[in-house]
Amino acid sequence: MIRTVWVWAVGVSLTLILGTLLILFSFFDRNGKSLHFFARLWARGILAAAGVTVRAVGTENIAGDGAKILVSNHQGYFDIFALFAAVPLRFGWVAKKELYRIPVFSLAMKRFGNVLIDRSNREAARRSLAAAAEQIRRGQSILIFAEGTRSVDGSVQPFKKGCYYLARAAGAPVVPVSISGSFHIMPKKSFRPRPGEIHLVIGRPIHLSEVATNGPNGFVEHLRRTIIANQVLPP
Repeated sequence: MIRTVWVWAVGVSLTLILGTLLILFSFFDRNGKSLHFFARLWARGILAAAGVTVRAVGTENIAGDGAKILVSNHQGYFDIFALFAAVPLRFGWVAKKELYRIPVFSLAMKRFGNVLIDRSNREAARRSLAAAAEQIRRGQSILIFAEGTRSVDGSVQPFKKGCYYLARAAGAPVVPVSISGSFHIMPKKSFRPRPGEIHLVIGRPIHLSEVATNGPNGFVEHLRRTIIANQVLPP
């Protein structure tokens, strides 16, 4: 209980302080370096408070110029902290509209370059993916959780087709990111974080033209199998 109160206190404090700084700096930081710095500091502070370590391999797969589409499975609340802390690439992410109700955090997300998506409205979701594709074409990498929501049991759920349409519209490579361990840190419907270790495996970029599949269904299933294969199994 004490750890839970401590982690939430640190999380709220860092969100208010660093979120405010990010908003202020966003008005004159054109390359986004300071915004990335604040986001990583925010994530690492919360991870440290919770006693969570992150191990990442494959960071060389996102080296080089050009925006990328990071596609990841979604195990728990701590996924985004682990990604910000360990992925050496500035990225925005496609975030559900419910997160935009949080004061300061919502404005910080908008200024950072995240894209709101309304999962209950198909037409609005299409517009959100079009906006994300435009950001990618302008050089901003984007992360999308392909399952659309957190896993209920830690396993990789079926993928939505949004990552396929985003890749097709943006003409950017898709980088599969496999997350393991965060489900046990703080699973869906739990608000009590536990210490532990999260593993990230960043796979080789995939281009639509390189995957001989039958349209979006074949592509997302190929991507899902790749992410599952790259996961680090518990000892």
